[in-house]
Amino acid sequence: MQHRCPICKKPTNSEVHAEFPFCSERCKLQDLGNWASEKYVVSEPIFSEDDDEPSDSPEPHDIKH
Repeated sequence: MQHRCPICKKPTNSEVHAEFPFCSERCKLQDLGNWASEKYVVSEPIFSEDDDEPSDSPEPHDIKH
């Protein structure tokens, strides 16, 4: 598969580059560092906090003493 390295934009090939989609170990580590330093962020949560999914545990007001 032909692709461009997300860090340096050099052409990469999954059949040739062991670090695919990166062109090198250096670019792979730079990408990891970007995530670790929070340079990259996920813009929106996958699940909404308002989801009405059933819970296995009772709500605090439902507990009877």
